[in-house]
Amino acid sequence: MRFMNYFRMKGKDEPSAKSAKDRLHIIIAQQRAQSSSPDFLPLLRQDILAAIAKHTHVDLDDVQIDLCCKDNNSVLELNVLLPESVPAEG
Repeated sequence: MRFMNYFRMKGKDEPSAKSAKDRLHIIIAQQRAQSSSPDFLPLLRQDILAAIAKHTHVDLDDVQIDLCCKDNNSVLELNVLLPESVPAEG
């Protein structure tokens, strides 16, 4: 019986409010880490699309902008499908 009481009493030293607060901090930190899109990404996307449209005629649906994390670094990937022939501007 003493053996079972050891496990039952083990968690009684710490108040439940403190353990709930610690669990909440962990959940919030995980949710922030899982957030894949920072706040500035839509504005950055608009600026990049405007710069591309200024220099070449390309369908904006052919431009892909992705932000991913690799080895604790954020990587901005930009893929642009350029037209086969670009008319010369004179």
